[in-house]
Amino acid sequence: MLKDLSPDERKGLLLKRINEAGRVLANVVASEFGVSEDSIRRDLRELAEQGLVQRFHGGAARSRSGPRSFQQRARDDTAGKRAIASAAAARIPANATMLLDSSTTVLEFVRALPAGLQTCIITGSPDIATAALDHPYCEVILLGGSLNRMTRSTIGQSTLAEVQSMRIDYCVLGACAVDETLMLRAENYDDARMKLAFIQASNQVMLLATSDKLVKQGPFAIAPISIIATLVTNRIANQAILERISEVGVEVIVADD
Repeated sequence: MLKDLSPDERKGLLLKRINEAGRVLANVVASEFGVSEDSIRRDLRELAEQGLVQRFHGGAARSRSGPRSFQQRARDDTAGKRAIASAAAARIPANATMLLDSSTTVLEFVRALPAGLQTCIITGSPDIATAALDHPYCEVILLGGSLNRMTRSTIGQSTLAEVQSMRIDYCVLGACAVDETLMLRAENYDDARMKLAFIQASNQVMLLATSDKLVKQGPFAIAPISIIATLVTNRIANQAILERISEVGVEVIVADD
């Protein structure tokens, strides 16, 4: 029985779960293990102090020694990303023009678009452009520029200038982080600049963020979250952050995963 595990055995199982799934929520594993949430939080704190995991409010995620590649991130919380993607894709009307940034959740969003939807997708991500080509009624425009290996997207002044000349119906972004002050943040300077350009070129902005991205730090500020219209996320233990986001005028959608 899980409730009969010693603290060390429990921490070992927690670490295995985090490394396999990418993250855990303290309240969920506390119920599963048959122990108090305080006990799980203490376990996660000790694992974080050893540098084995990265804590966030309400749980912990796989430890990172540096920025992770697009391919690595694509393996994290796939069920949550697909739930978010489906909820977001259902809100796109026919004949909309969209700017899509390079994000593994946005990639799932493209895959979730209805096959018969007529739309135009503009992106700097070859992965997302390729996925969009599977939709027979989707026009696909790939932005030019130098390719960034970590974000797998085009960057540079020419790319920025191209985006800044546009006026688009929707912008759909993935989130690196939303910090305690409700500032959108990125892990890459060029990515932060590009996300801001996408936002400023669009009439309506939808942010797709798995719950582990909320109340998280990132080195480069993009803009206050109030600049977006809609946040689509998945189940989250910290309801207070969603209430704060709603209070600044952002529509919050929580998708079931």
